[in-house]
Amino acid sequence: MRLINWILALILSLLLSSTVRADGPQLERDGPIARDYIQNLEWMRCSIGMVWEYGNCVGDIVMLSVDEAQELIDNIKEHYGDDWRLPTLNELQSLVTMQEFPPKDFEPKIDQITFPTTHAGLYWSSDQSFYANKYQWAVNFLTGYSYNRSFTTQKNAVRLVRDYKTQ
Repeated sequence: MRLINWILALILSLLLSSTVRADGPQLERDGPIARDYIQNLEWMRCSIGMVWEYGNCVGDIVMLSVDEAQELIDNIKEHYGDDWRLPTLNELQSLVTMQEFPPKDFEPKIDQITFPTTHAGLYWSSDQSFYANKYQWAVNFLTGYSYNRSFTTQKNAVRLVRDYKTQ
């Protein structure tokens, strides 16, 4: 429970940071948030456990099981009323980028300016595997591939998303 409160404090400080604008047509960088106007989504630029500070994600990524991630999301909703959630598989896959050839070893396949210090490994999606309830879809940002046989008890990185509400 203390870990959840610590993560909630990090997220709150992440949400209160400054604004920067991206050059790309799809994503707009706004401090700790990246807005995708094509899919109408807002992404946390930092993985859970990290905080946005001085234009970068600092701290250590906290690896969570699906249940732990959902508990964190429920606590965020209870305390802050935000609609943060695990991304769907398609939403998470939309962040995968192919790098120049030859690729640099061990660099995550994601826009590292928009999403700095991304874990080069698995991130949870909200989609359950069709094989069995004990599996969940995850995206590996080292390889760029998706996997539908990650045990829900396994500890993976988490990046939260919410629907973008236009005024």
